Amino acid sequence: MATTGLDLDDAELVRQAACGSRGAWRDIVDRHLPMVNGIARSFGLSAPDREDVVQTVWLTLNLHLPRLREPHHLRAWLSRVTRDKCLRQRRRDARQYPTDPEKFAHVDGDAPDPEAEYLRKERDEALRRAVDRLRDPAERRAALRFLEPDAAPPPQDRRVAFNERRRMVRRLRNTLEDEI
Repeated sequence: MATTGLDLDDAELVRQAACGSRGAWRDIVDRHLPMVNGIARSFGLSAPDREDVVQTVWLTLNLHLPRLREPHHLRAWLSRVTRDKCLRQRRRDARQYPTDPEKFAHVDGDAPDPEAEYLRKERDEALRRAVDRLRDPAERRAALRFLEPDAAPPPQDRRVAFNERRRMVRRLRNTLEDEI
């Protein structure tokens, strides 16, 4: 009469599973899954976290199966590993607080939008590269002066300054388009 996995002790099942027996592995899981699930449930983890812990326990067993020093103490080993994984998950959950993103959207009305800030920095870097590509130092100084946010032309030369600024912006725009 052939023996089933239920007739074998844990040490023999571990030995067979380590040698690649899928049936032995299935018997180990069938035998100890209720205990592993029970321990995970006792820690009060959420269902997804509990499932992650249980899967991690079986993965850990699979990795350590050939090196188990006392395979006849498999139940105690699984119990300890399950507790360790549950405690680790609980600590991880304690560091993570679920938050509503809308809470942070209106914290400071003056705070810039991160995406807009990133795009502004990218634009400024591109403009600086375009200014650096200008050959004439006087043009570079003029471009930097025009790019200053508070640069206002002197009152008597507003029309001339406006035309110079428009030409400089066109020149920089062409330089940027050549870069692409």
